[in-house]
Amino acid sequence: MLGSLILSCLPSFLHVNIRRMLGQKIGNGTKIKFGTILNSKTIHLGRNVTIGPFCYIKAKDLKIDNNTAIKPLSVISTRKITLGKFVHIAPLSIISSEFTENSKIEIGDHSRIFPFCWLDTGEGITSGKNVGVGGYSLILTHGVWSNYLDGGPVSFGSVKINDNVYLPWRVFILPNVEIGKDTIVGANSLVNKSFPENSLIGGSPAKIIKDNINQPLSEQEKFERAKEIFIAFLSYIKLKENLSSKFENNKLIFDKFKIVIDDIDSLNKGDMLFLVNNEPEENILSKLSEKGITVLNHYQKHIKLIDKNEVFVTFIAFLRRYGIRLYIE
Repeated sequence: MLGSLILSCLPSFLHVNIRRMLGQKIGNGTKIKFGTILNSKTIHLGRNVTIGPFCYIKAKDLKIDNNTAIKPLSVISTRKITLGKFVHIAPLSIISSEFTENSKIEIGDHSRIFPFCWLDTGEGITSGKNVGVGGYSLILTHGVWSNYLDGGPVSFGSVKINDNVYLPWRVFILPNVEIGKDTIVGANSLVNKSFPENSLIGGSPAKIIKDNINQPLSEQEKFERAKEIFIAFLSYIKLKENLSSKFENNKLIFDKFKIVIDDIDSLNKGDMLFLVNNEPEENILSKLSEKGITVLNHYQKHIKLIDKNEVFVTFIAFLRRYGIRLYIE
């Protein structure tokens, strides 16, 4: 612990390099910022991980995959920590428990914990991919106060949240709960039992409000929704940057570049391709990158910008309004 405290006072490049010399696995581009205490028996950090400043991480087994960020003043203290790619832990989040046999936190790729959450991991919390846990949410794996020997109730049990689940702000989940994939939980809900996939649930205690909430779209329906986003962005970029553009032939056209839906043949260097229904083979995508074309594939959840086009960056951020979360490598 003393060594971790000393390292926390060093600049990131020294902190990281000393840990590498000690045999800890830390990928390129990773930053452990000032004031961050990192104390674990085994440490494996991927590429471009950011922790801190002023975070406290304690575990026996710590594994964080590429491009994940733990923001300032967050605390994670549990026996096993496993965070996937592009995970975001917001400031002032607390994920904590005693180091019991089952204590762990596992969070899948492209998931986000928003500010002021408290997650008790004593019996284990497992979260799938693309899960959003809204601010001020509470997840408990044990519940006890009154004396058990005097007849009081005690509850212990893990919590499992499957892929693509969204918990808006102020959701309270009790022990022994599993939430099925593609489910949305209403804000201010108390979840005290398990629920099936693809449901809208809410209330205190929560109940099913609607099932089968996500219906597959046809290619034409997806295309129409993409056009709707493009037209909305046209107005947005005009207001935000006073930048004129026009939408025609399924293209958002600016003076020196354009953003195109699916049509590979109409692209030039400096353009962006927004893949909605068309998913070319990997060799075609590589050739487009070599040609200087940015490819945005919403199925892959991330994007490699060919240049630092600020309109493209703004567009990627704008897509979050529609639940399309893409991460720049």
